[in-house]
Amino acid sequence: MFGRIYDEEKSITTGRKKMDRAAFENALESFRAASEEVILAHYARNDFTFAVPDVEIGAGGRRYRKLWNIETYRDGERRRRSIHAFVEIATGDIFKPASCKAPAKHKRGNIYDNAGRACLTEAGHVAYMR
Repeated sequence: MFGRIYDEEKSITTGRKKMDRAAFENALESFRAASEEVILAHYARNDFTFAVPDVEIGAGGRRYRKLWNIETYRDGERRRRSIHAFVEIATGDIFKPASCKAPAKHKRGNIYDNAGRACLTEAGHVAYMR
């Protein structure tokens, strides 16, 4: 009842409502693109010359999808990874990471509301609680 079940109609069934899987993936991609856009603008605005991180969507878990910050250096080698955000599959809520394996307790925003831009800082990261 608390997990997710994929049925033939390619939708996510939770204990409360049924959600279209394609709509979730599109909204998640919009949030990823918005995050990357804000990060790139921050780097350009401050004239940073070091590696600009890419935001990538990680493999899905039972309850959350992870978004990763991955730094690629000038030689093309990918070296550093860190968690950018957790997104709850059932609701689309955005969480700041508490560790690499778990999100923080309280949601910061939702990917369905303006691609989640309200929860991003001017540097492009998920905001702390106010």
